[in-house]
Amino acid sequence: MKFLKKILIGLVIFIALYFIVALFLPGNMYIERSTFIATNSSKAFTEVNNFKTWKNWSYWDNIDSAIQSSYEGPETGVGSKHIWKSTHKNVGNGSMIITSVQENKLIETELQMEDWTPNKGGWKFADSANGTNVSIFINMDIMLPFRPLMLVMGFDKMMNEDFDKTLAGLKKHCESMPRKPEIRVEERNVTAMQVLTIRDTVTNMSEIGARLGELYGEIGAFIGKENLQMAGPVFCIYHTVEDGKMFDMEAGIIVNKKPAKTEGRIKSWETKPGAAIVALHYGPYEETMEAYALLQKWAADNGKKLSGPSWDVYITDPATVKNPYEILTEVWNYVE
Repeated sequence: MKFLKKILIGLVIFIALYFIVALFLPGNMYIERSTFIATNSSKAFTEVNNFKTWKNWSYWDNIDSAIQSSYEGPETGVGSKHIWKSTHKNVGNGSMIITSVQENKLIETELQMEDWTPNKGGWKFADSANGTNVSIFINMDIMLPFRPLMLVMGFDKMMNEDFDKTLAGLKKHCESMPRKPEIRVEERNVTAMQVLTIRDTVTNMSEIGARLGELYGEIGAFIGKENLQMAGPVFCIYHTVEDGKMFDMEAGIIVNKKPAKTEGRIKSWETKPGAAIVALHYGPYEETMEAYALLQKWAADNGKKLSGPSWDVYITDPATVKNPYEILTEVWNYVE
C-alpha cells in the first residue's frame, strides 16, 4: 500500500512538474526553410498556388500512396482548399486552404489537422540573380500539454527535414520543366522622345541581330561626332513583315537633343506622345513573338485598337546578364 502511495505521489509530482515546465516553454513555434530555384518566380508560384500540382513535388503528398484527396473552391488562389484522409501515422486527416495571395511574391495558408488548432503558414517568392529564392514557413500555436513533448521529440528538427524535402521536390520539378518567357501587359502614356533612326530591310529573321548591331554602330558614331548623348534604350520599329521573309525595320536610339544636322541615311525626329500598351517580355529575343500575340489578344479583350507599327525597346543589354530569361524587351504599340 505504501509502495502504491509513493507511485501516486511520484506521478502527481511528475505531472505537476510537467505542466510547470510547459508553462515556461513558448506557446508558439515559427519554422522557415528556403532554397534557390533556377526558374522565374512566376513558375514556382504557379506550382504552389494550385494544390492539384503538389502531387508532382510535395513530400507530404507522397508519403501515403493510399491518401484520399478532395478539393474545394477555386482551382487556384484564395479559397482553394485541399482536404485529405490518411491512416498513415505521419499524414493523418486534415485540410489546407489558401487565405491570401500576392502574385509571384506570397501565398498564405491555414493548416487544419484533426484535433489540432489551425496553424498559419505559407510560401514566399523573391526574385534573385538567375532564379528565385523560395521559402516555406509555418507559425504554430502549441497547446500547453504538448509543449514539453515537442521539445523532447525535436519537432522543429523534424519539420525542418520535411520542409527541406518538399523544397527539394519543388526545385527538381521546376528546374526540369521547359522554361518559358515571363510576359505581362500594362497600359502606359508615352512621352515625346527625340530619336535618331535608320530604316533598312533584311530578308531573314536570323539576320536581324547582326543588322541591328551595324545600324546602332552607325548611329552611335554620329552621336559621338555631334556631341550628343543617349537618353534611353535602343529600339527597333517593325513597319512590315512579309511572310517571315522580309522585315522592314527602323533601328533607333533616343538622344538628349535634336542635332543641328544629320548625314547620310540617319533621320532625326520626335516621337509622338500618346497612349500605348506594352508587353514586358523577360526572355531571349528570339522568343518575343509570344509577346506580340499576347499584346494583340490583350487589346482585343480590352476594347483597344492598335495604331501604327510595333516597337521593340531593348531595356536590358544582353552582355550584362548571364541568364537569357533576365533580358527585358518591351514590345509596345500605340492605341487609339
